[in-house]
Amino acid sequence: MASVPFALITAVQRWRERGEPPQPPSRWSRGSWLKHFPQHHSFISALPERIDRAEATRHAAHAVTAEGAERAFLVAMIWGYGPVGYGPWRTARVLAENAHAASRLAEVARVALEHGGVAAFRDLADKRLRYLGVAFGTKYLRFVTAASSSKHAGTPILDAVVRRWLVTHAGTHLNIDEWRPVVYERYVALLTSWSTELALAADTVEELIFRSAISQTGSALWGEEWMRSDDPAPQLAASQAQSKLLELERLFEAADPRAAVEARRHLDELARIIEQGWDS
Repeated sequence: MASVPFALITAVQRWRERGEPPQPPSRWSRGSWLKHFPQHHSFISALPERIDRAEATRHAAHAVTAEGAERAFLVAMIWGYGPVGYGPWRTARVLAENAHAASRLAEVARVALEHGGVAAFRDLADKRLRYLGVAFGTKYLRFVTAASSSKHAGTPILDAVVRRWLVTHAGTHLNIDEWRPVVYERYVALLTSWSTELALAADTVEELIFRSAISQTGSALWGEEWMRSDDPAPQLAASQAQSKLLELERLFEAADPRAAVEARRHLDELARIIEQGWDS
């Protein structure tokens, strides 16, 4: 198993020095979600102005029933998409174009609670929900497992931001544009190994990877101050280029995961060129 990357050790140190601040909550457009989910008007209206991981986890505690699972899924997607305009439509498409989608999400939640996130990932791979890709599917799994007090608590999210960080800082390429349980199991094992060395939960390791990645790329949507360099000028051009790559990857993941399979080869080649230029 690969040793803990220096970039992650640095991120953890800075996070601890700053008092272990939580990840900033996601901004979202309540009106857009109400428009697409009028049947959930009361529920959506009662949600806070900003959604953080704790809020999404709280709702995921009720995901073992169809009603609870649909609401937990909504909050997880609101958190995941943030202010992105097409988020409500993408989420509505998953629920509308899969028969008994809410019951299926509840079934997945029960598997996650009883057998863990990897088992639930495998269950979703066997009986997929159309239009739900790995990036947003693992967001739902993370909150469902984080709501549990069992040994399976907190299975990590795997999205484009984390994937790109692993390529850059750990030399780890995860071919997971589609639901590949073996690859996800490898990812969870890697983060679990690092979490043991860092004395953190695996999903906390994922969170810090994500936060350090978006800070380094200077993302306007996800940017945070706690990980920024005091002198970013030498890396500014490469950071901006990487930020655009991450935005492209997130768009592919949110649209149709199958389209990302072809796009991934080209994005990886662009990333390689950027990284070579950064090192030169």
